[in-house]
Amino acid sequence: MSKQQSRELKKALLLHKIARQRSELAVNRQAFIEYTSTFDNGCLTLMKYPKITAAGAGVIAIYVLRHPRKLMLWGRRALGIWGTLRLVRNSLNAK
Repeated sequence: MSKQQSRELKKALLLHKIARQRSELAVNRQAFIEYTSTFDNGCLTLMKYPKITAAGAGVIAIYVLRHPRKLMLWGRRALGIWGTLRLVRNSLNAK
């Protein structure tokens, strides 16, 4: 097999792989949109009120600068809760 034939074969395989991935994305598009809809709605709500969002972010930033240990504590708690929820979901889905 010559170099040109091997390149054409690789190109054909890659194009086939890309076409397969595109079709999989098209199939899973609606599920992705449904899964992320709550997050999108929250972002849209924040974008509706930019002044309030900016003021809230400023207050949070000042609080974090004054109390960095509390930020670390709440971050650890959030990670712990998130890990626990994932463990429970995975154990319930396994059954």
